[in-house]
Amino acid sequence: MRQMDEDELAVIAEVARMYYIEGMSQLDIANMLFFSKAKVSRALRIAREEHIVEFQINYPLKRSLALEAELRRRFGLKEALVVTDLYDNQNTDISIKRIGEMAASYLDEILKDGDSIGVSWGRTMYQAVRQLKPSSPRRIQVLQLMGSCMDDYNLDIDVTTLTERMAQAFQGTAVRLYAPMHVKSDIVRKELLREPIIRKTMDKIHSVDYALTGIADVSLERPRSTWAGYLTENKKRELIRKGAVGYLCGYFLDKNGNKLSDPINDKIIGISFEDLRKISHVIAVAGGIDKTQAIYAALKGNLIHCLITDSRIAEKLLAMRDS
Repeated sequence: MRQMDEDELAVIAEVARMYYIEGMSQLDIANMLFFSKAKVSRALRIAREEHIVEFQINYPLKRSLALEAELRRRFGLKEALVVTDLYDNQNTDISIKRIGEMAASYLDEILKDGDSIGVSWGRTMYQAVRQLKPSSPRRIQVLQLMGSCMDDYNLDIDVTTLTERMAQAFQGTAVRLYAPMHVKSDIVRKELLREPIIRKTMDKIHSVDYALTGIADVSLERPRSTWAGYLTENKKRELIRKGAVGYLCGYFLDKNGNKLSDPINDKIIGISFEDLRKISHVIAVAGGIDKTQAIYAALKGNLIHCLITDSRIAEKLLAMRDS
């Protein structure tokens, strides 16, 4: 699309105002402005594409209180938030967006001045941060729990970007971890951890008030994961053979939620697995039915205190508990 000047954008905005706010028909707008109806339709399309017009549905997400109560009781969670999956929705992207919206609302409720929260990365995390609309500014500190992903990963959902955007949303401060997520060499890793700028962040992240994380499964079908660029297909197969079902904050887990015994888990730069377990309020936002096994492992390992998910996953988790 060609670049438009301010006058063209102003006309498009006026057409959008007449249509969406004044309730005029496209034909009436065309007659008033001496436009063709096709030109009015095109202006309305551009208004949406250029975000001159944005839609917000002011109706709360439907929650399943019964499933929430069962998840709390059966898994010993402090909190569970379950978005009802309406109309047998099969679209993972829609589910993730709804879960993110629920997470954003939950964060607005619980965070207060002086709190610190560590964040990881992923698609559901991206939706949670993207949909933050805090009711008031908060003097919070948002910390990057893990090092950054490789350049071939989607930078919009990388941990550094999410840390900065969450801090901006609350008008708080961001604390970045200037390091890669994974380093092959033990010597290089030790030297990096001695760097003052990295050491300073590492000293802070082990004692955050909250941690917000996604949960990922280990799949050969999705190469564009957080580990993209670090993990070869052969290594992924080896991890699966060893019993890896998913990962949380970069750490690969077995089916019982234990840290998988593999050198890859010892070369991560970020919060240690032991310190992660000590955080008093770990919030997991997890969507996609394929992640159920990984979520179940995190629950069995008592790694999370609040689960935000949808009703299909919640039902499957409870069925797995029964079996």
